[in-house]
Amino acid sequence: MGRYFLLFLAAFLINNILLIRFIALCPFFGVSSKVETSIGMSMAVIFVMAMATMVCWLVWNFLLIPLKLGEFLYIPAFILIIAALVQFVEIVIRKVSPALFRAMGIYLPLITTNCAVLAAATESVKPGFFKLNIQYGYAIPEALVYTLGVAVGFTLAIVMFAAIRERMEVAPIPGPLKGYPSAFIMAGLASLAFMGFAGLFGL
Repeated sequence: MGRYFLLFLAAFLINNILLIRFIALCPFFGVSSKVETSIGMSMAVIFVMAMATMVCWLVWNFLLIPLKLGEFLYIPAFILIIAALVQFVEIVIRKVSPALFRAMGIYLPLITTNCAVLAAATESVKPGFFKLNIQYGYAIPEALVYTLGVAVGFTLAIVMFAAIRERMEVAPIPGPLKGYPSAFIMAGLASLAFMGFAGLFGL
């Protein structure tokens, strides 16, 4: 259990996908203007990440590796899997919550090319692919724990950032700094704060 906890903590906090590794910044800035929208995006990303990792792990270990196609076809195969899952999520959100579907706009289908989802799936099946200090295991439970850590870390960062941006909308900020300039400044400060977790538990 200790290994799973450290694996989750490393992905969730210490190597946060958004604020430490700067992956998937497009939805981070594009969907974080409202807390409600960012929560909807986060739930979609959590589902897609978890399902994509499990399916990609199976495809990698039982199809690509036995056929010796892993090094050549894993990226197209993983993107195809992610795209299919995103289409499913898009259909569900459109039926269940049309308002959320409209609010998320183009950023919902862009989960297909969200590098955070692809990075989580790739690191789960190819340990140390991005040459981090932590070597991720091949077992499906470890892959799923790592992916959930990445997804929850994505959720924490984007919802926290959305709450800050909502507050900043009513703050007395100088005109030239309103909007994206102040958002980039706050993102930089949040990233510096998260860097303080480096080395926690030796990770």
